[in-house]
Amino acid sequence: MRFQALLLSLIILTSFLITGVNSPEKLSAEENPAFEQINTSPSLFVKDFYSAFKEKTVVLGEKTISASRGLTEKINQNADFLNQAASVNFDNFFSNDSVLFTSETALISETKVDDLPLLVCNSDIPQLIVKATLVKQLSPLMNSEQIVFELNSGSRWPIASLTKLMTSIITAEKIGLNKEIIMSVSAIATEGAAGSFEVGEIYKTGDLIKAMLVSSSNDAAAAIIENFGEKEFIDEMQKKAAELKMFQTSYLEPTGLSFINQSTANDLARLVNYARQNHPELLEISRQKEIEIFELKSKKSRKLLSVNRFAGQPDFIGGKTGYIEESGRNLIALFNINGKIILSIVLGADDSFKETEKIKSFIQKCTSPTLF
Repeated sequence: MRFQALLLSLIILTSFLITGVNSPEKLSAEENPAFEQINTSPSLFVKDFYSAFKEKTVVLGEKTISASRGLTEKINQNADFLNQAASVNFDNFFSNDSVLFTSETALISETKVDDLPLLVCNSDIPQLIVKATLVKQLSPLMNSEQIVFELNSGSRWPIASLTKLMTSIITAEKIGLNKEIIMSVSAIATEGAAGSFEVGEIYKTGDLIKAMLVSSSNDAAAAIIENFGEKEFIDEMQKKAAELKMFQTSYLEPTGLSFINQSTANDLARLVNYARQNHPELLEISRQKEIEIFELKSKKSRKLLSVNRFAGQPDFIGGKTGYIEESGRNLIALFNINGKIILSIVLGADDSFKETEKIKSFIQKCTSPTLF
């Protein structure tokens, strides 16, 4: 009986750790519109979504145990800093005149700052005309980050051609860069003329990725997915989104022309981090002011100009533009500002470049004092 009682206690404790964590990312059909999108997505995505979500719940349970240990160690290691913090005048701490973090501070959110000098900003947060934004400082070692500020970063929004970042990743991983693609009539007929492709031309997938990321060519995206199989390709996009825990993201097609292609600034940040770690070559392509592609049949090369105003600038690391009427101007941009890697995501702007310039100016005034 004692053994049975002990076993029952262990089962209850394990169940509590796995399911009892109060996570803001627990989802239900009523609370989260992403489930409405899932119902219309391929069944394969539904399976992957729930398996990924279950895995995340287990991980959260494990983190509950380690978090308390880590916090105790952090307090012991940084007693001097905490004593200084105790003397802070908190009446002014969260005023408009002194912006240290948003409510999602580095110490109480998912943000990790183990190897980052914390960014302290003493000027007003810029007045941005956007539907959503997220600004983060990222670690050069890709193992920590700090939220600088955000607005509606968890709200879904049409992403337009930001879609092509995922399209490029799936192309690189599932097809490779050297497969030869013939430009078909239907691909050339895709809305938008970026790339100036002609029917019957032959390009390697690597060059079509260049056209997608630099000139935002819909024809290039359509040609790739047509060769791979449309349903199969979209399945891969949804599977990757589930793998990256982009639970608020849905893809209907690979170009971004559909307003049903939606995501959040938080989810897009996860995608950018994945690209940084696994496909830095894609970011390198996206930062070019112009690129050269080679047509195999004629053996002629030609240049394509970037639609990104920041492309070619020394501090620009990479990114992607996006626009359809329903979305307004979207922009993902990575910068190296005064030695700090800054991720800026702007959704639903009238002028995404103008709003991003405001963000850059704000970051340039921030400092990184050594606290630990």
